[in-house]
Parts: sequence; C-alpha cells; structure tokens
Amino acid sequence: MKHDLIDSSDITENDDIIDVRSPSEYSLDHIPGAINLPVLNDDERQLVGWTYKNESAFKAKKIGASLVAKNIAHHIDTTLSLKTENWSPVIYCWRGGKRSGSMSLIFRNIGSVSYTHLTLPTICSV
Repeated sequence: MKHDLIDSSDITENDDIIDVRSPSEYSLDHIPGAINLPVLNDDERQLVGWTYKNESAFKAKKIGASLVAKNIAHHIDTTLSLKTENWSPVIYCWRGGKRSGSMSLIFRNIGSVSYTHLTLPTICSV
C-alpha cells in the first residue's frame, strides 16, 4: 500500500490529524492533537482478528470491510459532517495501513477532500 510521506512541518494548526485505530490503541498512545475516529472499535477489531486467525482471511476481511464502511459512514455523518471541500486531514493507523487506507479511499472517492494516510512506523521514521 502506498503511503504519502509528510514532514511534521507540513502539518498546520488547521489540519485535523485523525487516528483511525481502536479506542484502546489510541488511549495507549497517539500523536498529540490527534482525534480518534476508529474504523473498528475494540470488540470489532478483536472479532476480525479472531476470525482471521481461526477461520479464514477472506471471512475476516469481509467482516472487517462491512464494519469499517459502517463506521466511516457514521464519522462522515456526525463528527465530519461540517467539513468543507478544502479540508485536508492527515489520517494514520499502525503497521500495514489498511485502516487509514480504508478511510482515505472513501475520502478520495468523495472527490472534494484531500488526504494523507500514514502508518505510525512511517511517521516515526520521518
């Protein structure tokens, strides 16, 4: 998955930093000023992980995709409902980037929102 690299100097006080990890991951550590808009809550993340390990990757991804789409739709309809077309969020998760990539894909398809999606290891290496 391709990640956009940014430097901390590229982030302005007007940019929203969105941590899409689960609430428990966010509570352990997050980028200062980041808001938590999880694409999977803790129980959902556990269900997807268990299904992946014990049943099948395909089934887990199918469950995850449905949950992620529902949760991102909720964030768009609530927390993000007043954002304008020039809004430029920085979106991040952890490791592989599937969670931040999912939110970024939906924003990209809206067409009026620019985005940057990163993983914490990428951010830490910048």
